[in-house]
Amino acid sequence: MKLRGLKGEEGNTMVELLTLLFGIIDIGRALYAYDWLYNGVRQTTRWAMVRGAFCDPLLAGCPAGADKDTISQYVTNTLPANYGNGLDTTGIDTGAVTVTTTCYSKTAFKNPPCAPTASVQITITYQFHFITPFLSQIAPWTMTSSSERVVQGNPTS
Repeated sequence: MKLRGLKGEEGNTMVELLTLLFGIIDIGRALYAYDWLYNGVRQTTRWAMVRGAFCDPLLAGCPAGADKDTISQYVTNTLPANYGNGLDTTGIDTGAVTVTTTCYSKTAFKNPPCAPTASVQITITYQFHFITPFLSQIAPWTMTSSSERVVQGNPTS
């Protein structure tokens, strides 16, 4: 059976189906990026919490406390070999990732590494770019997630 359309509109159905397909792919990519961001900020905060200012150098993957640079390298999976692996960034444009870190105690804010009993707060922002032709013309979607934990460790141990 052959479907008949209006004259001059034979290709419209294909364009509409491709647009729908790309839209579904974009939604899947956006959900994947959001899931990566949400889980990634939690894992990064835990990683920074364990590697506070008084990190034990004998602990594998802990040659020094986690500072701003190593925390950013953890997120983008570009850590030096002696720090271990970072986040799995498969499918993520690491150039569109911004990492903000802060340590604070009851009396002061400072840069990491954080002292024991201080809190480390990490915020990861990701600029998600759509690939669907009509959606790619709009500004990127800014996804943000934050996590905070108290740094573990004892400076006398």
